[in-house]
Amino acid sequence: MDPRLYEAKLINHNIFKELQGSLEDNPSGKLRNLIDLRDDVFYVWNSVENCLLSLNLKRLEERDGDTPYQKLHLLSPPAFQVERVVTSPCGSRICVWGSRGVTVAELPSRWGRGGLFDAGNQTVLCKSHSLDERFLYSQAEVRRVQWHPKSLSHLLVLVSDNTIRLYNIALKSGPKLVKIFTIGPKPSSTLAGRTILDSLGDTAVDFTACGAALLVLRGNGDVYMMHCDLDSKNPLQTKLTGPLAMYPPADDNYGTDSCSIVALGDTDGPALVVVATCSAQLYHCLLLPNSTDKEDGDTHALYVVETVELNIVLNTEELQHSYPVHLYACTNNTYVCVHAGGVHAMTLPIVRNLKDYALSDDAEPEARLSAVCGCASAARHLVCTSGSAAALRPPAGVCGSQPPLRHLLVLCDDGTALVRTLEPYDLEEQLYKELQLKNPALEKEDINNILKERQKLSFTAIVQEILTRDVSQPILKINKKDEPSPKESLEFVTQATLKLRGEYVARQLRARDAVLRKLRALAALGAQHAAWLGDLQKDVGDVKNQSTALKEKCALAEKHQDDIKYRCSAALRALLAELLTYKRQAERLQQQIRALKDHANDKSEELKKWQDEYKRKDIALGKSHSDTISSILQQQTSQISALIEETKLLKDQLSIV
Repeated sequence: MDPRLYEAKLINHNIFKELQGSLEDNPSGKLRNLIDLRDDVFYVWNSVENCLLSLNLKRLEERDGDTPYQKLHLLSPPAFQVERVVTSPCGSRICVWGSRGVTVAELPSRWGRGGLFDAGNQTVLCKSHSLDERFLYSQAEVRRVQWHPKSLSHLLVLVSDNTIRLYNIALKSGPKLVKIFTIGPKPSSTLAGRTILDSLGDTAVDFTACGAALLVLRGNGDVYMMHCDLDSKNPLQTKLTGPLAMYPPADDNYGTDSCSIVALGDTDGPALVVVATCSAQLYHCLLLPNSTDKEDGDTHALYVVETVELNIVLNTEELQHSYPVHLYACTNNTYVCVHAGGVHAMTLPIVRNLKDYALSDDAEPEARLSAVCGCASAARHLVCTSGSAAALRPPAGVCGSQPPLRHLLVLCDDGTALVRTLEPYDLEEQLYKELQLKNPALEKEDINNILKERQKLSFTAIVQEILTRDVSQPILKINKKDEPSPKESLEFVTQATLKLRGEYVARQLRARDAVLRKLRALAALGAQHAAWLGDLQKDVGDVKNQSTALKEKCALAEKHQDDIKYRCSAALRALLAELLTYKRQAERLQQQIRALKDHANDKSEELKKWQDEYKRKDIALGKSHSDTISSILQQQTSQISALIEETKLLKDQLSIV
């Protein structure tokens, strides 16, 4: 693929004009990632129409700027504010999620030269399901969603109640909750709007896959390891180990406000784990086997090789969310750090040096080890979006391109796109492992229809949940004689104003936004349904016309067929009568032949008898008899000659010729 595709064609495409105005609804400055790139298809979430936009980059490279994009409408659109878009490694599913819910959609098949969805239709419907919609929307907060590292049909969801929920999304009956993994105590009490465990940093804030294991990060910097191999004999008996020891030890455990974690590297060497804090401090750690001799001890430990502090301004007190840093792995040795001030790219040469050290001979271990420890990471400030403290405008999303030359696409909140080139890596990263998608055996339905119906969340319940207030403003009723002082009146008015703004007006605005999002989604679906209805009615008219023409042709063919049948019947009857005549004649001839055969047989027998009798007779004539017969014959000859002469005379007399 041409490297100039991103800088020359993609950022100038009409798909970004469609996004203008749909990304500005983020007054709190919360970090989002609404774009993704998988198998040369670019995905972006449109919050106005509540749908996904997709663009095929290969087709864009071939046809330049006239390549249209497609709209992927979900049959069950999310009722929450979408914050992240994550595609599956196989590219057949896509997950959109936010802090109040998770929705998984199945992408339709792609075919044809352009490789477009549903034969290139501009609007495509996608089958979608929401995971535990009522629970996630009303009772918990989603903090992280990832596809299972060893399965294409399982999804892992980190929830604010210190649990990781495992879902199987490949069942015909819809997604199913397989197991809930408890990774800490359940938060209960709240303090100043946050749970006590959140304030102490004892709740999980992020997790990442590292081989067949998961690394779970808590807010206080502790890292736990949990194996999640689905192919084992007891896949649901997962044991949580940790916190993993970090060397060298630190008093603050390398940060008390950790917010994000990511693992880099490949199977040829040890993994490098990056832990980020809300103050944009990055800790690069090696995950190595632990040398402890305890039987119940942790199997691995983290060794901090370097600490990086990014030169940005992040005042977490001015943000309305708790985790202002996100980490995204791009290659085996490169990752990006997205924050409220923009985007940084980090390149880690230590990953390549570790691989060389693992493959090196034992003759030069010291030189290789010094090379590993002597290389420092390089940070690049790719995009800066920090402005005034009152107007935080973080990027709306980032995604990396395909190898060999990596590009980073940054989507700004005004709908414009920026492309920056990442430093290349000499080894091409493996995008995803070719794992055969196992079709799990369908289990017996253990949840009845009532529970399934209760699991669904109606839009009325959503609005009611939004409008539910924690406190209420009572009606002020006091004695008119006891008129309050101006100070007390000001306090009453100020308190009532704050409550009305915080508990009434704000919730009504949220309900209005939810209703508007619902209306926009329904309007978009209604418009598309109307267009589809028109197309279907046109197709129905065409089918009716074709049906009428075919009926006429069928009637004419039936008439010709009847005529041919009648003629064939007449010909068959004549042939049958002639055949019957021939049959009767043949029968008579056969009778005559049999009679002739019988007569011939009789004559043959008589002739045979006569011959036999003649042979037995001895006939001999005497001389007298012979002389008598001779004289008689001579007399008759003379008479015949006389008669002949007389006849000739008579003919002459009568002139008869």
